[in-house]
Amino acid sequence: MSLWDWIARRTNSEPCRASELLRALPAERHPAIPTHPKGHGFSELQPLGGARYGGFIEPRDFSPEQWHPFLRYLRDRIPDVAAGVWAWVRLCSTRRIEELVGGTELERERARGVLEDLQERLLEGSFDHRPGFEGILEQFFQSAFTVGAYAGELVAREDRSGLARFHPVDPATIRFKRYPSSGRLTPYQLRQDGTLVALHEPSFFYFGLDTDAGNPYGRSPLASLPFVIRLQTQLFEDMGKAAHNAGYPTLHVKYHAPEREPGESLADYQNRVQSDFESISTAMKTRSPESNFLTQHNIEIEYVGPSGQMLRWRETLETISEQVVAALHLAPFLIGRNYGTTQSWARAQYDLMVNNAASVQRAAARMVDWIANLELALSGSPVRMRCRFAPHTSWNDVDEARAQSLRLATLLKLRDNGLIAEDQILARLEE
Repeated sequence: MSLWDWIARRTNSEPCRASELLRALPAERHPAIPTHPKGHGFSELQPLGGARYGGFIEPRDFSPEQWHPFLRYLRDRIPDVAAGVWAWVRLCSTRRIEELVGGTELERERARGVLEDLQERLLEGSFDHRPGFEGILEQFFQSAFTVGAYAGELVAREDRSGLARFHPVDPATIRFKRYPSSGRLTPYQLRQDGTLVALHEPSFFYFGLDTDAGNPYGRSPLASLPFVIRLQTQLFEDMGKAAHNAGYPTLHVKYHAPEREPGESLADYQNRVQSDFESISTAMKTRSPESNFLTQHNIEIEYVGPSGQMLRWRETLETISEQVVAALHLAPFLIGRNYGTTQSWARAQYDLMVNNAASVQRAAARMVDWIANLELALSGSPVRMRCRFAPHTSWNDVDEARAQSLRLATLLKLRDNGLIAEDQILARLEE
């Protein structure tokens, strides 16, 4: 039977009973979403202590109480790491835009005053005269790009009329308890005596960088650096020793023993040669740098230099620095290194950095919204605040202006043709 005859027979054959039953189902009948998950979910994860129900998830970092201080040490002492974290924090610290929505104009004005009073008492240290949100956000970005997490707890006033302050919490002391049946996470704090105390979830904030289903703690961008940093530090130390040695040229003194004089005994000759050798050695050790050296014709003094191919320090350092750049997810030019010459190469890296920074800024904006709206709710205000960060400056203002002009002309043309409404133009431009 040919393929065409087989297709024709299948086409002309009567439909099977399964298809008839499928067509006979009522139109309003549809598969219902199950109220309980069919899969195992998080029950397959091994919690801390081996408990299969209600166990604590073990942090991926070994002993965070010791690991996090080490990461902070790298941030404060290693130049490349310090420059990378510094660049990320400043890249995320763009202008903050706070928009008040809801309520009347008078209520929004009152809410603005409530938030200003909140910022004056939000942080414990007010001696630097920074607004509360500004100080919290700087801590947020600094901690997120160092240890990969940030935590804090709000403390209310005694009469519950508002918030008293924001208390930063060391993320190394946070542990999460997960219930396999529901997948719900509950935060706990590890105390100095080794006990775990449940935290009040409505007043607790935690952000983990690059979290996943098995790791709610987050991941530090510096976690992959210790091995590279050890090589870099050792290389700098060796390079310093080599440079110090090369800065002081080594002299090689060659002493040729004189001939034995007629009638001189062998013992006297040996004593004379040894005395001359010791006097030359003493003179070389005690001479000052600006002094000259007077010798007989049987003594030669020359510089000692290495022969063969020397280690190329610059290439080795660039290789290690590239590993630091890759671990920090940075563009090389942000820590003073640039291996490309084209503008498009640098612009592509800049755009990628901006997108990465914007994703962390959105998490920081949610934290500000949570704190501000909780304060407004406690004060009885119907107004709510929406925080967002101003976009980063464009790579080229002229090209950006041309693109904006072309975008606006396109939107106006779509409006004239009836494809979009008048009120959609502003929303499209803000996107």
